[in-house]
Amino acid sequence: MAGRVLARTELARPPRLRPGDVIGLVSPSAPGAPVAPRRFARAADALRDMGFEVREGSRTWGTGHSAGTARERADELNEFLRDPRVRAVVATIGGHTCNAVLPLLDYDALRADPKIIVGYSDITALLLACVTKAGVVAFHGPTLLAEFGEFPAPLPYTRNGFLDVLCRAEPPGPLRQPPEWTDEFLLWDSRDTRPRTLAPSRPWSWPVEGRAAGPLLGGNLDTLSVLGGTGYLPDFRGAVLLWETVQTSLSRIDQLLTHLEALGVMDDLAGMIVGHAFRADPGFEEELRGHVAERYASRGFPVVAGVLAGHCDPMPTLPLGCVVALDSARGSIEVVDAAVR
Repeated sequence: MAGRVLARTELARPPRLRPGDVIGLVSPSAPGAPVAPRRFARAADALRDMGFEVREGSRTWGTGHSAGTARERADELNEFLRDPRVRAVVATIGGHTCNAVLPLLDYDALRADPKIIVGYSDITALLLACVTKAGVVAFHGPTLLAEFGEFPAPLPYTRNGFLDVLCRAEPPGPLRQPPEWTDEFLLWDSRDTRPRTLAPSRPWSWPVEGRAAGPLLGGNLDTLSVLGGTGYLPDFRGAVLLWETVQTSLSRIDQLLTHLEALGVMDDLAGMIVGHAFRADPGFEEELRGHVAERYASRGFPVVAGVLAGHCDPMPTLPLGCVVALDSARGSIEVVDAAVR
């Protein structure tokens, strides 16, 4: 079966990152630095080692179930969106409350001066709001604490992917599954004093075969569901849907997918990318792929599963809004648009 090939999207691309550019650190959801100050410092140093200037946001040391009130967290981000010296914004960590800042953001400032916005998990809400309200490409990629704070340094696949996508004004090209991966947990600022144990990666699989292309949209499955019924969930017609989750219950995943289907998200997809299962029991990944195959076999779009693009390391930086091509015969996932200019 073959999906439709969409024309290039018209979302604005931010300027590429250059040595010496300022990266702002924001905490639009959970607290960042107070959770693990030593890991925070190591992560900020990793960005500096890449050649960038790092600037902490006003809520960097905020505490509580969130890093501040919705207004405080939005003000932190708006300060960076309005500052022409800041060329990129990286979330310190995810959480559960990022959606509260969405009505308070200065999308006009972002539209007038597009910036690179990076994060995943709950930060999916911010990324999709940037796409829908400001009309700019956003980036599903590493957060400060989780990936850039890796001991003794960010994993090369994560670091190189971040730089390749954000520093080069040309199409990123084929996505490669890293040879090794991990989702081992070492308690931050307590046990994360050694490299985590890496295991050989499995190739991604094609529960539903086919060929298609469309703008990449999506992120964390739970957060996508939360955005249902709001003005922040984009139009998925003709898109390649990316979803990943920390859920390891098929019934809960079934519920979330059913909700997206009820919202019309799956009505006219070009394709689907499913992230690798997170800290699941042996065999769960196969169960998940089987569930996806059964669910979408007759929907007319290809599905690729087991992609390391979520709550595991290393992880790629993926531009939301840029065209991605899927081809099961070649086993390829390829970003065919330049993500920055």
